[in-house]
Amino acid sequence: MKLYLNDTSPFSRAVVATAILTQNTSLSFEWVDPWASPNELVDVNPFCLIPTLVTDEGIALSESLCVCQHLIEVSRSQKLIPIDYQNTDQVSQLGFAKTLMEIAFRSAALKRYTEESNELIARGEKGMSLALVKLNEQLSPTCIDSYLLPTLANLYLHIALDYVQFRHNTIFSDIKNDNIVEFMQRSPFTEVLSVIDLETLSTQPTFQSIQWP
Repeated sequence: MKLYLNDTSPFSRAVVATAILTQNTSLSFEWVDPWASPNELVDVNPFCLIPTLVTDEGIALSESLCVCQHLIEVSRSQKLIPIDYQNTDQVSQLGFAKTLMEIAFRSAALKRYTEESNELIARGEKGMSLALVKLNEQLSPTCIDSYLLPTLANLYLHIALDYVQFRHNTIFSDIKNDNIVEFMQRSPFTEVLSVIDLETLSTQPTFQSIQWP
């Protein structure tokens, strides 16, 4: 299988973490700049979006959440639990985490094309701040247990928070975040995400060269 990705995308990082946790051994990386619309990416994904996974059968899978769910289902790994869509708490957590990741990414991406703030950026930044305040309350010592399970929802949440801290550090730092910080320290994915931190991914390693936990 071949994964098209870049080094700062939180969506790519989610797929890489999932591939590691599901003990995939047949994956190879294709590092691309999606903003440059390279032909090799356009050929497999006309939207020119990453991550895109091309299976051994030549089928292109897009949308990080779909790719992650596929990898989990075909591996049945116990290191990463699929979402129970009958469990409203898990569905709520996944929806929150995926939305936070998307808003954080979109707000950062928009700044590539405008020198001044616009309504979408302002709404995104306000939404992130309010969401982090609410999350910090939800991660209180009496409620944190469900966030410490090795579910795909909690993997997305941890990566989304890493990305917010990376791209929107002022927003992250300006709110009361003690419970969020504790979650990131106690998260079941702290070890695997330390192996694929942004510094490591910036070197564009091969998948096989990553030292798995």
